[in-house]
Amino acid sequence: MTALEAREFIPQEIKFWKDSWERLYMEAEGKVWGPVKVQRAFPLTASDAMLIVQDDEGRYLGMIQEYKTMDEASLVVLEEELEREYFLPKITKIHEIEDDLRLLTWHVETDRGPRVFEVQNRRADIQWFTDTHVVIQDADGNKYEISDLSKLDPASRQKVEMEV
Repeated sequence: MTALEAREFIPQEIKFWKDSWERLYMEAEGKVWGPVKVQRAFPLTASDAMLIVQDDEGRYLGMIQEYKTMDEASLVVLEEELEREYFLPKITKIHEIEDDLRLLTWHVETDRGPRVFEVQNRRADIQWFTDTHVVIQDADGNKYEISDLSKLDPASRQKVEMEV
């Protein structure tokens, strides 16, 4: 396989598991691959469309489409790994956004509990995907999502609209 060739693994022919050190392995095409990393090709816009498989040094191994059709045990392991990799709390309420000219400090409720985080750069760290879908990256690189701004309470919507 050359660097430009795309290998597509067949979901029904793949097995995933973790070893005792929690490293992810994959069996496909009669071969064991691992440890491997799995990433979503389109994490924010089509998160279930395609996965990219890499070795532990980041070299491309192949892709998996329709991964949810693989065997149940592998799917559980894979989804746990994706959940860990793509921890993306959803903001459900905004209590306050403090602005000290250099940092925005957000005090929010999420589907994972209350959070306080800082945003350094409004332009770079707050990404609008639609008029109502926004992802905010904090100073530590963690991301938070407002999947539909119109579903937040009016006070929370107003805080977002005033600051971004």
